[in-house]
Amino acid sequence: MSNEDFPGPEPTPPPERRRPNWFVRLAALGLVVTVVIPVLWVLVYGIIEAPGTLLMAQRAAQGEEIRHRTVPLSRISPHLVRAVIAAEDAKFCSHQGFDVEAINKAVKYNERAKNRGSKKRRGASTISQQTAKNLFLWPQRSWVRKGLEVYFTGLIEIVWPKRRIMEAYLNAAEWGDGIFGAEAAARARFGKSASELTPREAARLAAVLPSPNKWNPVSPGRYVQRRAGAIQANMNIVRNEGLAACVLGKERVTTRPGRRRPTAPVELPPLPAPPPELAPPEEGAPVEIVAPLPEGAPISTEPPAGEETPVIEDLPAETPAEPPPEAPPATPSP
Repeated sequence: MSNEDFPGPEPTPPPERRRPNWFVRLAALGLVVTVVIPVLWVLVYGIIEAPGTLLMAQRAAQGEEIRHRTVPLSRISPHLVRAVIAAEDAKFCSHQGFDVEAINKAVKYNERAKNRGSKKRRGASTISQQTAKNLFLWPQRSWVRKGLEVYFTGLIEIVWPKRRIMEAYLNAAEWGDGIFGAEAAARARFGKSASELTPREAARLAAVLPSPNKWNPVSPGRYVQRRAGAIQANMNIVRNEGLAACVLGKERVTTRPGRRRPTAPVELPPLPAPPPELAPPEEGAPVEIVAPLPEGAPISTEPPAGEETPVIEDLPAETPAEPPPEAPPATPSP
C-alpha cells in the first residue's frame, strides 16, 4: 500500500489579519484631532510667536490695514503688565486658568441685570482664556467655541509658564483700527515703543481692551477716563502685593513709610455704561443765557459801547379823568 492511500494532515492556513473596525478608526482619528494636534500646536506656539490670528484675518477681509509687530516681553513696559492684570485678571498669578469667584459673581450680576431688563453683562474671562481664544479660535461667540476655549486654556496653563502666557497675550491683543499687539499699539497711539509707555499711557491702553474699536486711548471720553484712573490707582496695589510676581518677579514695594499697605484684592469699582450718543441740536436762532446779577450789583441803564440809544417817540399826554359829580346835599325831611 502506497503512501498516497494515507495522505498526511493538510497544512494549516495562515491566520487572517483582523482589520480594525470603523469604531477603532474613528476613535483613533478623534484622538489625533482632539489631543495630538492641539498639544503640538500649543507646544509650537510656546516656542515661537504666532504669525497671526483668525481675528486678524477677519479684520483684513473687512478692508482694515493690519498693523502687528511681536516683541519679547522684555521689550514691553512692566507698567502695561501691571495695568492689564489690574484691569482684566487680578488673580492671574494665583489661578490655574479660571477664576471661579469671578465666574460666580458674573453669573449673579448677569442674572440680576436680566431680571431688571438691562442689557449690561459682566464677563469673567481670565488672561489665559483670552490668550487661548485669540491664538487658537475664531472670534464669533458660540457654545462650541467656549468649550474649546476651556480646553485650550487648560493646555496652555499646563505647558506654558505664566510669563509666556502674558507675552503671547500682549502680542495678540486687539487695540482697534487693525492694531494688534502692544508694540504696534504703543507706536500707533503714542508714537513710542512699548518699552517706553508711562503708567498713565499703560492704564489707558488697558482701559480700552474690552471694546478697542469703540474707545480711543488717546482722546478718551469720560467713561474711559474714569476707568483708566481706577486702573492706574490699582496698579500700585498690583506692584505692592506682588500680584504680577509670576511675570515680573519680586518687585520693590513703593508704599511710603508710615502708610499702611492695602491688603484687599484688586477689584475695579463698577463703572456706569457709556452714555448713549445724543443727537445734535436743531439749528436755529442762538440763545443767549444771561447769568443773574449778584445781590447789590449796580445796574446800568446806559447802552453798551458802540450801540445807539433807541429813539422813543413822545406819546400824547393823557387827559386827566374828570372827577365824578358831587352828590346833591341831602334835603332834611320835614
